Amino acid sequence: MVKTTLMHVGPSIGDYDVQLAGVCPDQGFASEKFKSAMSEALKGINYVMGCDDSYLPFIIPGSGTIAMESVTTFLQRKDKILVISNGVFGNRWEGIFSRYDVELTILKSHAGYCVSHEDIMGSLNRKHYKMIISTHVETSTGVKFPIEKYAKIFREHCDIIVVDGVASVGGELVKTSEWDIDIYITASQKAIGAPPGAGILVVKKKLFQDYSDENISGYFTNLMNWKPVMETSIEGNGGYFATPPIGVVFSLRNAFARIRDETMEKRVERHKKLSRSLRRGIKSMGLGIVAQEGYESSTVTGVLLKDMDADLFVKNALKFGVEFAVGVHPDLKGKYFRIGHMGWVSREDIFKALNAIYNTMKEHDPKTPMPDMDSFFE
Repeated sequence: MVKTTLMHVGPSIGDYDVQLAGVCPDQGFASEKFKSAMSEALKGINYVMGCDDSYLPFIIPGSGTIAMESVTTFLQRKDKILVISNGVFGNRWEGIFSRYDVELTILKSHAGYCVSHEDIMGSLNRKHYKMIISTHVETSTGVKFPIEKYAKIFREHCDIIVVDGVASVGGELVKTSEWDIDIYITASQKAIGAPPGAGILVVKKKLFQDYSDENISGYFTNLMNWKPVMETSIEGNGGYFATPPIGVVFSLRNAFARIRDETMEKRVERHKKLSRSLRRGIKSMGLGIVAQEGYESSTVTGVLLKDMDADLFVKNALKFGVEFAVGVHPDLKGKYFRIGHMGWVSREDIFKALNAIYNTMKEHDPKTPMPDMDSFFE
């Protein structure tokens, strides 16, 4: 039986120590061990996201989507929102806000591209927004939005800046405080490298000073209900609003401890180097990269196939020990697959991915060029 390496886009490559840390029978949210784990996990979020003490971290049961919807805590009826969407998961904001009485403007790009600077500036210059939302790394294509370039521009045109970092935090450079982002969102199962089960975000504390009971948020997603729990938990004293994802929190503590040992600087550099090696290997086999040049992420890569169905490719690649993800962008349906290279990704994982791609393609086209593996790595 072939051992499978999970190079899906989330959850992605696992780590036994991180996974086993979450196996914690007979631990409740009121235990001292859990209180300690929750405190360390919350502090780890601030470290990975580059936050100072002016931010409050949150861990909410669920996924990245629950963290996304929680931004409604700071919105009221008829508020104006601008979403800059570079793909399927940027478009998810459209579905979220369709349930609320807000005025939404959403800018969309072609598959593999960022929304153009001209389109962004055109929308910014038309009105002032309550909230501007962008996606740091678009999971459907692997496109990375240059949020560090736009953060100061956004600040002149809105009250609240939100960044969806579900596929970036833990693998890409994130400087929430330095970039003056109000809310940064992620999840436990991607580049942080813990199991799924937690929506994660950091919120600038001053936003709560302007909180209004007229907000449009629901009950579970209202961060005011979670705020006192996070405030006492980060100090090690625990708290309760709803049952937290206990096992995931223990795993998060382990993951953040390992990230600190590596340091975020080295972790970001590792992701950069390995993603460049992966792309070089893919191109050497005559395959294409979905993301436009200069906007490729270090955590997700979309791969364009030549005359082979992507669903069939992903299925056949399992024979060679790697699970990839099918492409989900409707404009490229059946034409591409996705690779998650994040979290605990190593040189060996990239080597195995390239080997699986080559062998799968060779079955389809015997003339597929063999990649010179050693030449791709830095």
